[in-house]
Amino acid sequence: MHAKRTTPVWLVSAALTCLLAACGSGSDSTGAAGGGSPTGGAGSTGSCPDLFDQGTMRTYSIDIAPDQWNAIQAEFNDLATLQADGNDFVAKHPVVFHMGSETVSDASFKLHGQSSWVQTVMFDGDHPKMQFDISFAERDENARFHGVGKLVFDMSRSDWTFMHDRLAHNWFRQVGIAAGCAASARVEINGAYYGLFVAKETTSRRVIGEFFAQHPDGDLWKAGVQPETNNEAPDWSRQMAFMQAADIAAVSAIVDLDVSVKEWAGEALINSADGYYGGNHNFYIYDTGAKGFVFLPNDTDATFDWLTQNDLTPANQHPVYFWEGRAQPVAAPGPTWLAAMNDPATRAKYVDAIAWALSQWNVSQLQGWIDTWSQQIAADVAADPRRWATVPEFQAAVATARDVVATRAQFLQSFVDCAKNGTGDDRDGDGVRWCEDCRDDDPGAHPGAAELCGNGVDDDCNGVADDGC
Repeated sequence: MHAKRTTPVWLVSAALTCLLAACGSGSDSTGAAGGGSPTGGAGSTGSCPDLFDQGTMRTYSIDIAPDQWNAIQAEFNDLATLQADGNDFVAKHPVVFHMGSETVSDASFKLHGQSSWVQTVMFDGDHPKMQFDISFAERDENARFHGVGKLVFDMSRSDWTFMHDRLAHNWFRQVGIAAGCAASARVEINGAYYGLFVAKETTSRRVIGEFFAQHPDGDLWKAGVQPETNNEAPDWSRQMAFMQAADIAAVSAIVDLDVSVKEWAGEALINSADGYYGGNHNFYIYDTGAKGFVFLPNDTDATFDWLTQNDLTPANQHPVYFWEGRAQPVAAPGPTWLAAMNDPATRAKYVDAIAWALSQWNVSQLQGWIDTWSQQIAADVAADPRRWATVPEFQAAVATARDVVATRAQFLQSFVDCAKNGTGDDRDGDGVRWCEDCRDDDPGAHPGAAELCGNGVDDDCNGVADDGC
């Protein structure tokens, strides 16, 4: 019944019922971050809508007419178009949405996803699981359900804990990095249990206003290219400046690096495999005005235990050279990342940001979340007719995620100690300590080495193989 994992197409307390993260206070980060939110705004001072109460396991029911359900199934199985053109071909379908006695009669349903969508259709036989959005604002852009204009139902087939997005979003919010609220939820479609999901907000206007109260109307760009706010008239000139920035001067002129390195450090701690950190794939940039764009997290399902289960760098993924040692293919690091990490001053800020993130990383609290939430969802995981992991595999993944919370922090602390105090080893004897070396198993590859043309190796550790050849 259950397809085994494959490498992707690309690469505290049980008594807590309303965590700081879920309520969105963000107050834990203010002092440690040097004043204000790491994302550069006033921080999160509001609370999450009650849909995201961490002590409540909600069931959402969706009624879909037969013709609409057939159309959705046709879209879901159209892998040729998905792989050729992305998911822009999918339509919005009218549905009736229920939560308990409450009903929204004019909601809409839209599929989303990419690699996990392809994999579930290819590998999960007759029980693939759709990921989708439910919008409450298609007819009236101001319509809200419990304060939310759209609910996103995510569950990547490679998340055997069923909690990656929930853990990541709650921790980001707690430390003052802008992310939507998230909680686990059951979904029924046409009267039958469809599956377990993480229900979450997008990085919406509500979230932007919460974290950027002094600048709530800027442009938000998905992956730096797709406008998510101000869709009709985004500032394309600033987006183009971001896309064309390739050296540290140009990057510094359009990106707030003091703030962005803290988001990258946060992704390093959650062990992300495909954010801007970890893969140059899933991220937002938000335009804060004069200080420039700040990076924000997006789609955090390949985190925590993911690398342990799917790749070759379980908890020791290098926080600067995150692509080294990874299974292929891995997306090349982005130009903003390369400009920042190849600039000594900005790289030092990044090291400081990791030290800050470690000061916000409470291992006992995070392990408590994992313990409490895994117990909360265990029965629904077991009953999920579209789960891809067996119950023992779910339990093993939960135990691994719990371990990674501690071991990843220990590894990153050793990185900070090496970078700041000169205590790190030079295992390959090339004169460069491991924390500054992209390949500490190869004495021919290190910062300052000559680039050997044609060998396909990043000999000088600047993030580009065979550059200048």
